[in-house]
Amino acid sequence: MSASPTTPPSSRPARARGDSRESPSPPGVHHLRTADDAVAVRTAMGTAARVVVVGAGFIGSEVASAARARGQDVTVVEAADLPLVRSVGPGVGEVCVRLHQANGARVVLGRGVTGFEETAGRVTGVRLTDGTVVPADLVVLGLGVTPATAWLRSSAVPLHPHDGGVVCDATLATGVPGVYAAGDVAHVSNPLFEESLRLEHWTSAAEHGAAAARHALDPASARPLVTVPYFWSDWYGHRLQFVGTPRADEVVVTDSAVSGYTALYRRGDRMVGALTIDRPRDIMKLRRSIVARRPWADIAAEAA
Repeated sequence: MSASPTTPPSSRPARARGDSRESPSPPGVHHLRTADDAVAVRTAMGTAARVVVVGAGFIGSEVASAARARGQDVTVVEAADLPLVRSVGPGVGEVCVRLHQANGARVVLGRGVTGFEETAGRVTGVRLTDGTVVPADLVVLGLGVTPATAWLRSSAVPLHPHDGGVVCDATLATGVPGVYAAGDVAHVSNPLFEESLRLEHWTSAAEHGAAAARHALDPASARPLVTVPYFWSDWYGHRLQFVGTPRADEVVVTDSAVSGYTALYRRGDRMVGALTIDRPRDIMKLRRSIVARRPWADIAAEAA
């Protein structure tokens, strides 16, 4: 954020979910949010034989992929019945599970974590809500983030009632003079999709940061950001890429093989999102189609 009304207690706009300093986890349990966290996880992987990843989102899945590449035993635990529902929708979560399983990672769905087992001051297992214990030498918590905005509650900056993120318009303005929001803390109104989006992608943070700086320096020239969100993630030698929004009336899978997978997201008579695996040229064409607001019938005919 720029031109903050008060000084924030931390430079981090968001904190990892489950990161409690009051009740720290035993040694061997790591969050993955900062560069220091990444170094700690990489170091711990050097001696761990059994890795448990809690959370089957993109961060957790990338960790699982890296651990399997080292030949380590990997279990991915996800509290939801399918992973990545918020990011890519329910139907596409199935292919994500198949990717893990095809590469030797076990996937436990529909069960959360109640605590950890430890011996001699080190983690030895993860207790699940059904009472089972998954053996572990290293546990990585990839549970997403929560906006760290408690310090703004007494200010005039509007906060979202669901997650506490900063609510702003399409120019990133919060309604408080001189205050703009950017990155994974910001709920930004997007005219292209006619909805407010809070995104945890670094591409969005880069676009937001540059725009917020321009608008703060010259508010009279501020223009709405009409952008198509984009992110990618590399798992087990495959590249997953997503453009747009997963909030759709229908998801049409045109190619179901893991390598070459394509899913198109329809809302009304428009395509609003697309996911591909190992199809980098296709995803950029689909992104341009979203920007151009091409009719769904034309896109579906091409896909067929």
